[in-house]
Amino acid sequence: MAVGRLSGAWILEILRTNYPQGVLRRALLDQFATQLVSPRSTRGAKGRLAQRLYGKLGMLQRRGLITQEEGAVKPVLTARKPPKEQAIPLLGTVLRMKQFLVLMAEDRPEDKNLAQLRQLRWDFLAGALSEGWTTAQAAEAIGLSTAKAVEIIAKPKG
Repeated sequence: MAVGRLSGAWILEILRTNYPQGVLRRALLDQFATQLVSPRSTRGAKGRLAQRLYGKLGMLQRRGLITQEEGAVKPVLTARKPPKEQAIPLLGTVLRMKQFLVLMAEDRPEDKNLAQLRQLRWDFLAGALSEGWTTAQAAEAIGLSTAKAVEIIAKPKG
């Protein structure tokens, strides 16, 4: 796999210098892909880069350095660690994959299937709530408002 290194400090520096007002997560992914994915990369390299980027963004969000909302990433000017009861818990393997699928569905420019996106969001929220997360924590992990998360949970998949 010919994908370069991606660090949280580098992502934060790019956000603070180039995008102080925020940027769409998809545009950020495209920017890093042009710099890190070589033309000789194997198939799926951009997807692997997306998985790394989403993980690093989640780590930065847990530390209170960025906010994510509806696919937009914004650096926080005065970083503050959220109180322990409001902090997003670490994601397990299953929830990390569900979060990745939600974020990829949001960032996919060509195929905006809203029913599928709602289904993926519901799956993530239901999984997080069953693991003991609060609705606010689960909503913040995928960049939704708490009200929108409650609305999605209220109407089960079907």
